[in-house]
Amino acid sequence: MKQFIVVDFETTGNQPRRGDSIIQIGAVVVENGQIIESYSTFVKPDKPIPPFITQLTGITDEMVSDAPSIEEVLPDLLRLLDGRTFVAHNAAFDLNFLQEALLSQGYYPFDGPILDTVELARVLLPMQSGYRLVELASDFDIQHENPHQADSDAIATAHLLLRLLDILYKLPLITIQGLQMMISSFRFDVATLLREIEMEKLMHSFPVDEAGSFITASSAPEETSNYDIYRNLGLKRRKKWTEKQSEQPPIHFSFEPFFERMVALDGDGLALHHEHYEKRESQEAMMHAVYQAFTDQKHLLVEAGTGTGKSLGYLLPGILWARMHKQQVIVSTHTIHLQDQLFGKDIPLLQKALPFPFRAAQLKGRGNYLCLRKFEQSIESQEGATQDIQLAKAQILTWLTETTTGDVEELSLSPSGQSFWQSVRSDTASCLNRECPWFSRCFYFQAKQQAKEADVIIVNHALLIGDIDKENGVLPSFEVAIIDEAHQLDEVASQHFGTQLSSVELFQLVEQLGTEGEKQMLLLLANELKMWQPAEKARIEQHLQQIRIEQQMLKEAVTNWLQLFYHWGSERGMDTGESQRATLRYKTEDFKKKYKKLAKSSDLILQKLGNVAKEIEQLLRILPSSNGEAPYSLQRLQTDAAGLVEEISQVAVKLHFLLVEEQDEYVSWMEIETRTSRKQLFFFKTPLDIADTLRTTLLEPKRSIIMTSATLTVKNRFTYFMERMGFANLPEERVETLSLPSPFDYALQGLILIPSDFPSVNKEGEQRFVEAVIAGCVDAVRASEGRTMILFTSYSMLRTVYEGMKSLLEGEEFELLGHGVDSSNRSKLVRRFQTGTKTVLLGTNSFWEGVDIPGNVLSCLIIVRLPFQPPNQPLLEGRSERLKAEKKNPFMTLSLPHAVIRFKQGVGRLIRQQTDSGVVIVFDTRIIESKYGRMFLQSLPPYQVETGPWTTLRERIAPFLQ
Repeated sequence: MKQFIVVDFETTGNQPRRGDSIIQIGAVVVENGQIIESYSTFVKPDKPIPPFITQLTGITDEMVSDAPSIEEVLPDLLRLLDGRTFVAHNAAFDLNFLQEALLSQGYYPFDGPILDTVELARVLLPMQSGYRLVELASDFDIQHENPHQADSDAIATAHLLLRLLDILYKLPLITIQGLQMMISSFRFDVATLLREIEMEKLMHSFPVDEAGSFITASSAPEETSNYDIYRNLGLKRRKKWTEKQSEQPPIHFSFEPFFERMVALDGDGLALHHEHYEKRESQEAMMHAVYQAFTDQKHLLVEAGTGTGKSLGYLLPGILWARMHKQQVIVSTHTIHLQDQLFGKDIPLLQKALPFPFRAAQLKGRGNYLCLRKFEQSIESQEGATQDIQLAKAQILTWLTETTTGDVEELSLSPSGQSFWQSVRSDTASCLNRECPWFSRCFYFQAKQQAKEADVIIVNHALLIGDIDKENGVLPSFEVAIIDEAHQLDEVASQHFGTQLSSVELFQLVEQLGTEGEKQMLLLLANELKMWQPAEKARIEQHLQQIRIEQQMLKEAVTNWLQLFYHWGSERGMDTGESQRATLRYKTEDFKKKYKKLAKSSDLILQKLGNVAKEIEQLLRILPSSNGEAPYSLQRLQTDAAGLVEEISQVAVKLHFLLVEEQDEYVSWMEIETRTSRKQLFFFKTPLDIADTLRTTLLEPKRSIIMTSATLTVKNRFTYFMERMGFANLPEERVETLSLPSPFDYALQGLILIPSDFPSVNKEGEQRFVEAVIAGCVDAVRASEGRTMILFTSYSMLRTVYEGMKSLLEGEEFELLGHGVDSSNRSKLVRRFQTGTKTVLLGTNSFWEGVDIPGNVLSCLIIVRLPFQPPNQPLLEGRSERLKAEKKNPFMTLSLPHAVIRFKQGVGRLIRQQTDSGVVIVFDTRIIESKYGRMFLQSLPPYQVETGPWTTLRERIAPFLQ
């Protein structure tokens, strides 16, 4: 494949067989890596162009009125197609229109080879967050001036094709051969392309030396310099983690002179290495406070507003402390975005700026890392692999030539791919440790060793909390920690000290216990055992048969259990508005007393899990554990089977805790998936309070814990945060607090509009409120020319407003992006919002924080309702009951502070840098009508705030944004 014709069509719709037709053709000829010819023309359709197509493409009826017909342009297109490979971005769409056009004019359909750049990009760019042409063009710096116009799309796709071919040709031969095994994941003619590249590589990689002998692929210089070819996988070459790093020289600095040197504008510190460095009083105050807290053995709470530069504010003193005292500092964050910023931007800056070397490492939970042994095994086993799973394998094969971490968060996997990941991720139970042939290349042990040798270790909250709960955690012993995004720590801790289990997990476990498929692990184990212990063949077969029987009985028990609980939960569950599932709080004692069928179904599963685990253990006992002569293939299967027994045990413990044990200090609830035909259940049990747990496991034993966030206070007080995080019961002298203002001029940069005449949900009903919201959002979107994010507290209200706005804005050039409507992937929606024009993003819970959209892309933020949790949310309900029992007011103590913090986070999405400006609109009149409403505004930075009739306020939007 050296000759390509890259094609893009703009059309009147997406159904050529129902009368939709081509209105513009763009075609680009690529030969031998060069663009040699381009062709474009409008085409006159048989019917008027629909308004939404004109809105999308900019092509009007007037533009095509004098254009040639499809009959007239096809000869030119056929000349270009002759003998070339047809290429398009989402090729099925363009191919369907081409074939229909050819057939309608009496030509034979196109029967040449076809490539789809979406398909190629998914495999060759596995770390991409999105595969739309506009996103790929932006990432590769490909000029793409007019998206959704055929000439611009075709030339951009041609340049993309050349980049993808370049990536493909640079892959090692072993990876090309591995990709060919995944052929079923490719819809078009990628197989032909791969075979051609393989043959070319074989010709170059197996040249004959002077003695007439073939030089092997593994010794080809271009392969060995960049790649580590090992056991039929091509990996990016990296230093083996087993090689220890040398000791770092000790350092001695006095903090004050060191600090002054680092922040001086004319010195050799931060200013020299940071292009846009500026002195910030808040940042410098934080540096002093953090170092002082370490020195004085105190805990410190810092609320640092957006723009204070808090990352450097804690990293610089933290790193100095670590190197001076030879103590490791842990830095914990909640979001991937902040981890990437710290490790990819702030740490490299400090490594250049600081006058001494230091080491930094990033460590995540074990399941984040790929197990190379398991992945190798999955490549060997193709049985039962769906197209989506083959695609995931192909993506991982390519990714291995790029990654140095093996961290799944680098990958862009489909839901099926994420499910496949569960079978190839690293875990303790199935680890062979030093017996594993991949041990010296193991991603998890590499990360652990790097952390062991680092001065500063960046982790997430889940790993930190999980580690302090274990005697032998993955983190090295530490005395000081810095917790950023600390307002999220209690939720993470609640999840960790609680338990979750889904019906999907149960069914996946049942499938793992199967013995019918040729490549099922337990069957492979039995066959290996028969070869190794032929005298025990009958006993092995007996255990295998019993496993089959128990697995079938377990499957029936789980199916019956799901039916019973689904029916019971569906009848009683309520929509809390927080998720798209029905929710039902329960008490396990009720199952024994009132709903005995449910209790029996859970008991039966526990019994069957125990039976099947016992049979697998009996099978494993046939081979003495002391027998060191067992082949690697048998050792591998033994370890996996032992891991499966451990998994059965963990699921049984979870199920017993969730549905049998009664715990007064916990809240139990189930969520029922009602939107899909597939029945799914999710069970949760969460502690009512984690303050004492955090105090005894984290705050009391450690020298100094720094907690920071932009949102820790309510009405400038830390009381709420201190009580829920365990600080309230510590001696006063052990805790310091610091509130640092943002450097932004909020009174100049931001305007808050609160219409006083909006209907109240409580007084006038939800329907009237929603109608007003739809009209208000449309007014705001028009005034701000898109560039708007709308925050909701309820999925159902989001969908209703989305549909209403879409109807009112039809024919106008606005693109609506609804969370759970257009996509459930937050990062993809944010990316589309940032790359689009006149876009409007409607989001729920996860969009209230962690979304960073600087610049004028986001100029208007609408808060539909104040973010109170639904009163029937199980955890809130349980905690409120406890507060009432303690004679406390749950609303003032819990619901209101939580909502204020959430509100601050939401408003904080708007002004992200000193050049930003924007308008916040709050449609919930409780903020000005209720006694508690002023607490929301008093907790914000000093924005301009205006109230009045909406017809007056909406006129303020456009002038302010100009």
